[in-house]
Formats: sequence, structure tokens, C-alpha cells
Amino acid sequence: MKSLNQHWLTAISALFLVSTSVQAEMREWTSSDGKKLEAEFVGTSGAGATALVKLKMPNGTTVSYPISKLSADDRVFVKSSLPDDPMALAAEIDKLVLNNMKKSYYGLRDEFVAIPQNTELTNAEKAKRRAEIEREMKMCVPNDMTNDSQFMRRIYLDLAGRIPTYDEAERFLESRSATKRADLINELLETEAFSMRMFNYFSDLLRVRDSLVMGGGGQLKATAYIEWIKSSIRDDKPYDQFVREMLTAEGTVWDNPATGYMVTDNGMRLCNVSNTFTVFLGTEITCAQCHDHPFEQVKQIDFYRMASFLGEYDTRARDGMNYRAEVERMSKVLLDAGKLRPNTVFDNRLNLILGTKRTKVSDTGRQVVELPHDYKYDNGEPNQQVAPAAYFGDTVNLEKYPNPRLAFADWLTSPGNPRFTVNIVNRLWKLAFGLGQIEPVDNIPGHLDGQAENYELLKFLEQMMVDQGYSIKDFFRVVCNTQTYQRKSENMSPTLTQIDNGSYHFPGPILRRMSAEQLWDSMVTLTTANPDEMVSRGAVEYREVMNVDVTELKTADQIEDFKMRFSRIGNITGGESTMMMGADAGRIGGERMVRASEMPAPQPPGHFLRMFGQSDKTLIENQSTHGSTPQVMALLNGSITNKVLTSPDAYLIKEIAYGDGKKGDKIDKIFLSVLGRYPYPHEKRAAASGLRARNDGETPRSDEEKEIAAIGDVIWALVNTREFIFVQ
Repeated sequence: MKSLNQHWLTAISALFLVSTSVQAEMREWTSSDGKKLEAEFVGTSGAGATALVKLKMPNGTTVSYPISKLSADDRVFVKSSLPDDPMALAAEIDKLVLNNMKKSYYGLRDEFVAIPQNTELTNAEKAKRRAEIEREMKMCVPNDMTNDSQFMRRIYLDLAGRIPTYDEAERFLESRSATKRADLINELLETEAFSMRMFNYFSDLLRVRDSLVMGGGGQLKATAYIEWIKSSIRDDKPYDQFVREMLTAEGTVWDNPATGYMVTDNGMRLCNVSNTFTVFLGTEITCAQCHDHPFEQVKQIDFYRMASFLGEYDTRARDGMNYRAEVERMSKVLLDAGKLRPNTVFDNRLNLILGTKRTKVSDTGRQVVELPHDYKYDNGEPNQQVAPAAYFGDTVNLEKYPNPRLAFADWLTSPGNPRFTVNIVNRLWKLAFGLGQIEPVDNIPGHLDGQAENYELLKFLEQMMVDQGYSIKDFFRVVCNTQTYQRKSENMSPTLTQIDNGSYHFPGPILRRMSAEQLWDSMVTLTTANPDEMVSRGAVEYREVMNVDVTELKTADQIEDFKMRFSRIGNITGGESTMMMGADAGRIGGERMVRASEMPAPQPPGHFLRMFGQSDKTLIENQSTHGSTPQVMALLNGSITNKVLTSPDAYLIKEIAYGDGKKGDKIDKIFLSVLGRYPYPHEKRAAASGLRARNDGETPRSDEEKEIAAIGDVIWALVNTREFIFVQ
């Protein structure tokens, strides 16, 4: 125990408090419960929601008072004096994490000491509990800090969604700047790679698929919706605004891309209500659609009252256009011109394209939500229409709003909603650390105290998000600068008991396997010169095509051009001006090597991404990082590792084979490119042996071919290590 206590002293000594300069000013202060006193304001300590305000009393003594217990006006007065820079906020998070960890550590130690006197346990139970406590105590001690290589690789995977390139890794590791970690965090947050990484996350959360509508409507493209999400991330649109725009959007998805969220559950209004609560409030209420919830304080009538907020919106256009007649007219033009296949008189592709014009979000003013026909509780009648009402949070005054959907959006995204802000900070914390403050993340309870792993920390993060104007970039800027995040990963997996009890206290992020997208995008990094350059574009073209007046398409050539333009929507753009058309974009070794965020989603079941757990986009957060035998075989024998990574056209292969430098330099470059670190001496010797090009008895090869094959073998070996697969 002594060494653990010494470790604690070292960890605590690394903490620091940020104090403002003294600002003597006598004023009347009011507490949140209405009590008043006269005192001078002399400064603050700490940052964010847990900060303390220092007050000098008339008798000359100075007291520290929690800012959270001041009146709203006094909090506004003090807020301008609170430090809000990322490092100060990061230090407060570290303090909250370490204090909670320390409290748990000493509590476990006391329980451990008391086990021999516990008469309620058998000897076997005592031995089991001692082992459990010893394990948990080890996990209640903060891990050592990462070295630069470990931090660099982690921050690239977490913020850029891929491993660093050789040049990026070399530049960071050779920097002598005292602020290079903070500088790298700031740099990555402003890259296109961050937008790609976060799009992968949100596309899984929002179930974004290329065929926008769940369960059909394959020609209704999500192209504009996808680009809108990416641009919202890129521009750091406030998260509450991002959500509000999706919930209130009207029109077609090509003219107003934010409508994509409401259209996703086209024709399934009640499912949309359930999904909205799960995604944006971390609350699973699906059970209440059919009966009173067995575990939560939500009844079936509460579900239908919430659903009534969305009871006036519809996704069917009523513009009076007879699209069927137009398809028949254009089909006849094509038939007369010999453009249709034999025995075909109706162009079904045109029918599908024009059919999507019928999808348009609008508010009809007609409430359609009613209680089910078999409703059995005594607080309502079957088929009864119920008025919109929130079953928790602030009461909603519908008279202030043109329609209930706008009222619902304001209620849901309000900082006063007890679950909206907590939900997003809990989800983002899990994205950084591998585990949420509340697990599962879609089951936030009505009372956080006693349910969250660290109640004080969760409330701090909640207030920080509000103070930062719901900036996701600023949230990560703070969290990634904490010592808690920058510690070595925890190799001992939290037990289910620890997760359920909230007793994993984050001695470091959890050791995790790369997600399917991180793994794929890292392969892209090893095979392309600029992994973030090739992007999918098509929103502008989609809008132009869908707003064509089809009644003006008179000739077969005009109609065929219309169909062709539609088929090209979403092509890959290489660089600022080059348009890479169709399936040839990014082809290396027979595979299309572009970032996962720029590829059709979901990929077919046999694709590398799906094999490693990419979501099928039908369920919320349906991705998986579980291992399997097919994954092992794909890395050992699959085309990505055996044809693409080792292809003479792969970027890393070309850089090493044709670059300057000796064999040792080539080995350094391989290790730095694949693992983000330089090789150890024994690794360098083994790799040097592997680079000795030999004729293995097969078809004679040139020295250049043998060199390329040898380099590919070393890359293949490193990619198949656990060090590559896991985020350390």
C-alpha cells in the first residue's frame, strides 16, 4: 500500500488551482436560497461550475463560497472573473477525477482492513472480496503519463480518426515546444480530418445512410444531409442549434438538408419520438409506446403526450404535381428514341427519382396522434387525442409557438432540460475515454446523484458545455488537455459490476480496439499521400437536379442527361479542382482507398468496414469493436493487407522504396508510419533481416521488386500486431 500512497502524493502534487487577481469590491451577495450578506469580492479559485468565490467579511476574515450556491445575478457578476482557458478548466477536471479516485481508494482500503472481522462472509467469500478490492484499488491509482509517441497516436485516432502520417509524426516528435501537445490538439480540431472523424460518430448516432429513409426509398439521397452534418461540425455550430435545426426543419432534403433527420423515420412518427429521446436526451422510452415503463417514471400516456408535439408534422408533399403522368410522358419519349430496353415501355428509374419529390417536411396544423385503440389505463380512453405535454423538465407554453414541433425543439434543447446537456457531455466523455460517466449512455436516470460515476464532475462538464456555448470543439479542447486523458490507458478492463456501480474512476482512458472506421482510415493513411484530401461532394448538384422543371424535359437527350446528372451526385473530389469520377476514385490494389466518411454507408456485409464492426445504420450506435476470427483472417490473408498495403502503388511503399536513406532509415520510417514510434533495437534487427531482399524460389524478380516485397512484408507484420489494432 505504501507505493500506492506515494503515487497518490505525486499525482496530487501535479494539480494546481487557478486564482484570479484580487478585486476588492464591497457589495451585497445573495445565496440561491435568498440569504444576503455584505462582503468584498477578492477573487476566485478553481474554474467552471466548481469554482469558489472568495469573500472578505466585515470582520476581516476571508471565506470561500461555492459559486454554484450564489444567486443567478451574482453568478453572472463573478463569471467574468473566472478563468475560462482550456488549461484552467482541464485542471479542475483533473482535480475532480483525482478527488473521487482518492475517496474511493481509501474507502476500499478501510473495507479491506475490516474483512477479517466481517462475520457475515464465509472464508471463501472473504478471499474473493479481498481479491476484488485489491484489483479495484489498483484501478483507483492514476496511471503514469503517456510519452509523446503514445499521446500523439491516441490524439490522432481520437480527433482525426486515423493514425498520423510519417511527416506528421516526425514533426510532432521532433518539436521541442513546451506547449506542443496543446498546440497539436488545437491544430487537429481545425482539420478536415476532425470533421470526418466526428461525422463517423454522428452518422452512427443519427443512423445516417446513403439511402436516407429507413426501410426503403433508395433513390432519396442523403447527400445534402451528410454534407450539412459535416459543415456543421467543421464550422463548430453550437450543438443545441444543430439539434434544434434538425427538429424544426421544413422543406425538402435537397433544399433544406437539416430535414434529413425527420425524414429518416419517414412514416414512423412514434419511432422518431423514441429515437429522439434516446439520441438527444439519453433516455430510452420505447417501452412506454405499448405500456407503462417498467423501470422508469414514464407512463404510456406520457409517451403519447410527448409524441403529440410531433403530431402535426408530415413528410408527404402536397404540391398537386402528377409525377406518374410525367414519367409516362418521358418514358414514351425515350421509347420513341430507342433509349429503353426491349419490351420496356416504362422507365422505372425515372419513376423512382421523381417519386422522391413527394418527400417534404411540413407542419399541417392537423394533430394525428391519438392513444392506441387498446389503451387500458384509467387516465385516458382508447383513440383519445391528447395534448402535447412534457413529463419532465420545464412546463411548455404552447401558446408562444406557431406549432407544437417548435415548442418541443425549444424544450428539448434548453439548458434547463435536465438531460439534454448531460446527455451530450456523457456521450463525448465516452468517446474520449471509452466509458461514460453514466452507463449505458441511453439510460440517464431522473436523479444523477448516486447514479453518475462522479456527480460533481458530470455537473461540472454540463455547466462547462453551457458556458462554452455548446461548442464540441471547445469541449474536446479542454478534455484532451487534462492529465486524466493524457495518462496511459488502463489495461485492466472494468468489470460489469464496476460499470453498473459507476466505480471505474478513470485512472486513464480504457484500452480499446480501433473502431472499424479508425482502422480503415489508418489503412488509407498508409496507402495515400494525403488521406484527408479526397472528399465526397454533391449537395449543390443534388439541389440543381431536383429543382429541374421536368415538364421542360422534351427530348430524349435532355431526359438521359437528367438521369446521368442524378447518378453522378456524390462523386469523389480529389484536391481543389480535380473530379475523380465513379468507381475509379482512389483505387489502389483494386480497392477504393478513401476515408470511411466519404464512402457509401453502410458498406455491404462482406466489406472490410462491416467485418470490423461498422454499423448497418438501422439502430442507434449499432457499431461494434468486438473481435472475431474473420477479422483475424482478414488481417492475415485479406486483400487490404496483402494487396493494398503491399501494392507498389501504395504511398508508404513508394516513399520507402524510392526515397533516400539507408536501410536503417527505412525501418525507422516504417515503424513511425505504422506504430507512431521508432523501433527498439531488437525490433530494428528483426526488421533489417526482413528487408534483406531474397529470391524465394518463385518467379525471378528484379531487385526493385524484391525490395518492394520485403518492405511490404515488414508493413504487413506491424499492421498485424496488437499495438497497431489498439488505441493505447
